[in-house]
Amino acid sequence: MHLKQIIRAPKNNINIGTWRNGKVERKDFPIAKKAYRLGKSFDWCVIAFQAMSADCRVLVVMNIQKQKYEAILGVMGQRGILHILCSYEYHPSEPGWHAHATHDEVSTVSSGIMRGPWIMRVPGARKPHRTAKHSNFNFDDRKAALHFAIDRYNIVEKGPLL
Repeated sequence: MHLKQIIRAPKNNINIGTWRNGKVERKDFPIAKKAYRLGKSFDWCVIAFQAMSADCRVLVVMNIQKQKYEAILGVMGQRGILHILCSYEYHPSEPGWHAHATHDEVSTVSSGIMRGPWIMRVPGARKPHRTAKHSNFNFDDRKAALHFAIDRYNIVEKGPLL
């Protein structure tokens, strides 16, 4: 199972959690033995779903003051720890919207690690970015932040045809 397959696959059992701030509890987004530490100025929400019989989670993180946005996709591993496949993000310290992603098979990606040597930045740091593509993104709109993650990872429950 690869990142593109998960994004393209039908999704089911979609559950959008509530917005919180500060540390992310392990039960919500298990990438380490302890909670994932974010500062109190960071708001976050977790979207849980199933794709290709795998339990997946997207952690949506935003910080209004820092103009930072991140949507991190992980697939639950056998030991109950996520394999992180992609982080789609924006922060003003870099030239524009970009992703840190892997094209490797999920089972070969180490669990519990946000970024390892298997993760590539797309576009590359010195490559042109599509800065105008999401120029109207509103950093203080939680609903827009969720919809952005839902669109990026195609988290739409497929229903039967009429």
